[in-house]
Amino acid sequence: MEEVETTDITVRVLGPPKFDRHSNHEILVEDADGRLSDFRVWSKHHGQVEWRVGSTYELEGVKRNPVEANKARYETAANTQISRVGHPQTPDVSLLHVSDTHLGRPSTDKEHMGNANQLERFLDAVNLAVRSRVDAIIHSGDIFDDDVDEATVQVVEEHVDLLADTGIPIYYVRGNHGCDRGDAFLRSQTDAGRMIHLSNEPQLLGEGTLAVYGMDADGSTNGLSEVAPAGDTPQDAYRLLAWHEAVEPIARDGVSIRDLVEASEVELDALALGDLHKHKRAYIGDVYKDTGERFRAFYAGAITGIARKSEGYEPAVWLLQITDGTLERYRLPLRPR
Repeated sequence: MEEVETTDITVRVLGPPKFDRHSNHEILVEDADGRLSDFRVWSKHHGQVEWRVGSTYELEGVKRNPVEANKARYETAANTQISRVGHPQTPDVSLLHVSDTHLGRPSTDKEHMGNANQLERFLDAVNLAVRSRVDAIIHSGDIFDDDVDEATVQVVEEHVDLLADTGIPIYYVRGNHGCDRGDAFLRSQTDAGRMIHLSNEPQLLGEGTLAVYGMDADGSTNGLSEVAPAGDTPQDAYRLLAWHEAVEPIARDGVSIRDLVEASEVELDALALGDLHKHKRAYIGDVYKDTGERFRAFYAGAITGIARKSEGYEPAVWLLQITDGTLERYRLPLRPR
């Protein structure tokens, strides 16, 4: 019998385990050199550790597969030993940032060359939220497309109910797409308290450690000062704004972040953005010149490859963890189709 070559590595876990029907699972990990890899754990090794996003693990005796093998880069072998060596501080608040789900979009969209099932990816995101035990989902716009059938709305409602039963509400802003049936659904879920429509008044999470604001698409038509964040928040709260908008300098010809900051009564820490259908982020150093603090802005991207020239796009949702006033952001991949 050919001997299996193994290696020892140290990795940090970036996403929750994804199980198959045989109870094997794969985990997205990052090695000491910053390389991202899939790590496949066979069911016989389940009991060794509890996998936690952000924790560091030593993997002894794991099999390393060649890239061309079309398998997970690493997988457990017969004598693999797994131990957790780094224990991150429990976050004050955990959110799943989702955007541009465009539920109801046809599976073949000639304009955007779309080819993926929006509903399936939305359900993947819901399952990730439950498995990651987040406090809430934050959706930065375009929940529904320009039309949606009743059957799709029914499935979405069932999964919003599932989230509510698990204690996970959806905080959302409106995008520049939508339809009557989708709007009616959002109103009914908002009235029921399962979904919360964000505004310029803060929603407090984590016993006041996070203040979340929202601005709908085109809400600034009459001036940013009418819709920009306002209201009192706890002094040490992390201040996050969800917005469906093209924003400079990340997007060309967008609204200036500096204009937003000047219009806001609140000193924001970060923007969780929607509208662009690809992942983009920026650290902007000259927004608050008096403090020198960098301002964070990031787009979640669409949950499927619906952007023009989307070949090779890897859809994802994003785990946001706020601890002691600091935000960490982790990419959780979705299946591309």
